[in-house]
Amino acid sequence: MTDSDRFPSFQRIALISDIHGNLPALEAVYHHAIQFGVIIFLNAGDTLGYGPFPNECLNFLRSHHIISVIGDYDLKVLHYPEKEDKFKMQKNALRVLSFQWAHDRLSEENLQYLQQLPLFREVDFAGKTLYLTHGAPLNIKTHLGSLTTRQEWLDNQREAGTDFIITGNSHRFWKEKIENSNFINPGSVGRQDDGDPRASYAILSIGKFIQINHFRIAYDLPPLINKLQAYNLPAQFIYMFKNGVNLEQALEELSQDH
Repeated sequence: MTDSDRFPSFQRIALISDIHGNLPALEAVYHHAIQFGVIIFLNAGDTLGYGPFPNECLNFLRSHHIISVIGDYDLKVLHYPEKEDKFKMQKNALRVLSFQWAHDRLSEENLQYLQQLPLFREVDFAGKTLYLTHGAPLNIKTHLGSLTTRQEWLDNQREAGTDFIITGNSHRFWKEKIENSNFINPGSVGRQDDGDPRASYAILSIGKFIQINHFRIAYDLPPLINKLQAYNLPAQFIYMFKNGVNLEQALEELSQDH
């Protein structure tokens, strides 16, 4: 069932995704966006994973009324207890640790909040309809981007059937117009994959014309690193955040240093 949220015709809306437990990056993006008059935020999921602030990030979403959907990483954290054995057989041990660590620290209130997050939402904004999901309308685990075929774009566009389709998951900013729909991925707020550790997000402005602005925002990294170290989380996690790379790249680059 479509979860439709209706708002007055504000002009600017912030698009965020893939926070991954990084509260300093989330706070920096939020404060940057409100300087532009943004008062509505859409979050395309994966709020958890790797970062040391799982509860703090979820509390921030709730207290600031940020409209969110659940991501595939969030689902892994949420369902860790019943899938633990499967994860340990199929996934890298550090990835499994990130699921378990976040799950074990979530408050009961935040576990309940995660459980009620939908796979997608439709939001009416400034006379347009935005479809918010994590990976793609047809599958939240999908990575849309440069390798997506024309037919795949069309299939997802028809599934959503809205003016804008907001996704995350790939950790890369991109935009693509397919027929009458604008696909937008704002990139990752908290854990980048492109070698640039700054937070990534976008502002969508709707008026006489459509404008999409992409921003990279530096944030206060030491509190994040200090918290990772205080919790004795792996050095690979620290490397990921400091260098803007994913786990696979962190493992490869750190192995070359030894």
